[in-house]
Amino acid sequence: MSVYQPVDLMDITVSQTAWDALSPQMRQFVEMETHVYSDMHHAAIQKADQEAWGKFAAEGTEVTRLSQDDVELLTEVAVPIWFNYANRDKDAARVFKIQLDYMMSGSLGYVTPAQIEGLTLDL
Repeated sequence: MSVYQPVDLMDITVSQTAWDALSPQMRQFVEMETHVYSDMHHAAIQKADQEAWGKFAAEGTEVTRLSQDDVELLTEVAVPIWFNYANRDKDAARVFKIQLDYMMSGSLGYVTPAQIEGLTLDL
């Protein structure tokens, strides 16, 4: 099992020149259709994941998870590395900050304020 929340949502990337050439209506259409596809794709993956759990159980597969001690050790080692890597570039630091806020939120809670004490991001 992963320590991270899986992210199955999708996006579409186009050049700024191509995007600017679209009409406002076409931009809205592309955004809406990308959102719909992403939601459908995400839902399909989640459905398949849920079906897989039943198959794992039927086959007698044992799924193990990291203990809380393992998660704490992992974050103790990893967090400084993440900060170091993110600080290589302003955009990387900005994007990492978004992920860090999520990892510190009640949704995940893998990173605590104590674990980032003394670490800074070059935003």
